[in-house]
Amino acid sequence: MDTSVPAGSYLAAVRDLNGLQTNYQIIQQIKASGGRMNQHSIPEFCAFLEKIGHSVKDLDKLNVIHVAGTKGKGSTCAFTQSILTQLSEQRRAEGKQPLKIGLFTSPHLIQVRERIQINGQPISQLDFAKYFYETFDALRSPHPPLRKVSVDSPSMPMYFRFLTLMAYHTFLREQVDVAIMEVGVGGEYDSTNVVQQPVVCGIASLGIDHQNSLGSTIEEIAWHKAGIIKPKVPVVSVEQVPEALKVIEERARENDAELQVVKPVDDVELGIQGVHQRANAALATELCHVWAQRTHNVTASESYIARGLQLASWPGRSQSFPSPR
Repeated sequence: MDTSVPAGSYLAAVRDLNGLQTNYQIIQQIKASGGRMNQHSIPEFCAFLEKIGHSVKDLDKLNVIHVAGTKGKGSTCAFTQSILTQLSEQRRAEGKQPLKIGLFTSPHLIQVRERIQINGQPISQLDFAKYFYETFDALRSPHPPLRKVSVDSPSMPMYFRFLTLMAYHTFLREQVDVAIMEVGVGGEYDSTNVVQQPVVCGIASLGIDHQNSLGSTIEEIAWHKAGIIKPKVPVVSVEQVPEALKVIEERARENDAELQVVKPVDDVELGIQGVHQRANAALATELCHVWAQRTHNVTASESYIARGLQLASWPGRSQSFPSPR
């Protein structure tokens, strides 16, 4: 252990986090198990949640917006956060309590704390260390004992699952009004999918990805992505290829969930550049419409939606830099 790093500091937290299993190691284990490990992922995550003092039901307090997809889910979350920030400013101007907005996304660009944001800013190094060690130490404590789902269940979540657990813990401790949660891989077995009563679910553009764990066809992949759909919870999707949309429709029907498919926005200035972002902007817009109506019984104003889309930022994605030459 590096004794030059102060115990309990941000640098110590990053060091200890990096000591956990990586996504690559887990994907290789899932591949070797023929997918059987996937079936235990959500029950195991529930056990981790209980171990650090939270119940699955507690997550309903976060008013979650849950977003899956192959391409565009991160940008969709960025647009969503920006729109809700403008709603928050509107509420402030009206003398109402502004919103506290949580965002969990991946990967990070420079620092890992970028993955857990509140009101558009990564949590501070001090807060990252605090919530990291509240989570880490609770998991390592012998009391209460961890409920084992199977004989092979790990005693500590791997890197991404730990950060998901820490994000949920952070948002509960910070009492956010909304948590925008971006799926890591897939959806059905992703650790973010532990939430049972999100306010609304979104599905960005689907394509072929993570074939080792999700399947080799668009239908198999769509089944995993659409696994975030919950009973009677509205779901919004961008336009998809027919094979993928059919699977999404089937999973929505199975859950008695209202499905809306949105077309790309037009004639709107976007803060994140690219023609493909118009579909993500449309998805974010409708997610915010549904969220506002279901949580505050208000209709989303076109003015703050337009401003939110215009001011959205997602560094390192669709971003251009002038050449110094």
